[in-house]
Amino acid sequence: SRGISMFLLQRKKRPVIVTIHGFGQRLHTEFDPLKDYFHEKYKVVQFDIYDVNNPSDANEKEWIARCERQMREITQQGGPVILIGFSMGGVIASYLATIFPVEKLILVAPAFEYLNVQKVLNQGIKMVKKMASTETKSNKPSSQQTLAFTNIVSTYKESIAEVSCPVLLLHGLDDEVIPISSSKNACKKLSCKHQLILFDGGKHRMLYDNTIQNNIFPIIECMIEGKLVN
Repeated sequence: SRGISMFLLQRKKRPVIVTIHGFGQRLHTEFDPLKDYFHEKYKVVQFDIYDVNNPSDANEKEWIARCERQMREITQQGGPVILIGFSMGGVIASYLATIFPVEKLILVAPAFEYLNVQKVLNQGIKMVKKMASTETKSNKPSSQQTLAFTNIVSTYKESIAEVSCPVLLLHGLDDEVIPISSSKNACKKLSCKHQLILFDGGKHRMLYDNTIQNNIFPIIECMIEGKLVN
C-alpha cells in the first residue's frame, strides 16, 4: 500500500548528523574535521548557538531555543537523526534527545562536570592561537556568556537520565578541561543502551586538534551504522 511504501522510503533515508558545539571561540567550526570526514556519506548540520562577537548575546534560553529550532526543522524533514554534542554541546544534546526523535546520541567529552570555567576558556583561547592561520575571529566569550554556559550545565545536566535512544560517550584520558568522571557518572544515570570509550592521549579538543581524531571518526561511523551499542 501507499502508506507502507512511504514508510519504507523514509526508513531508507540516510541519517542526518546534527552537531552541537561547545563553549568557546570556535563555535560550529569545532566540527569541521568531522564534516570533512563524513561529507561523501552523510549530511552534517552545523550552526552557532551564540554570537561570540556580540557580548550581550548571553541569554541561555535563547541559546537553547536556537538549538530547538534547528532540531525542529530537521526532524520535520523525516529520516534518522544522529545527534553529536561536544562539551557544553553534550549537555544540550542530551536535553534535545529527550524532546526530539533522535536515533542515536553521541557525546564527546560532555560537560556535565567541569574543572573550572576559566580553564574551559583558556584552553579554547590557546587552541585558537595555535590555529591562528585559519582562524578569523579572535573575540572570546564575554563574562555574561560564561554565566550562560554555567546556567546551561546547571539546568540541563540531569537530562541525560531521561535519554532513551542508544548513547555513545567518547572521552580523552588526558582531558584537561572536563574530568572523565563527567562521562562515567553520566553512564550511571543511563537506563538505555550505552557505551563509553576512553582514548589514551585524548585531550579535550580531540575532535579537531589533529592528534587522535582519525581514530575517533571511524568509531563514530560504526555507531551511526549500528555496529556499536546495539
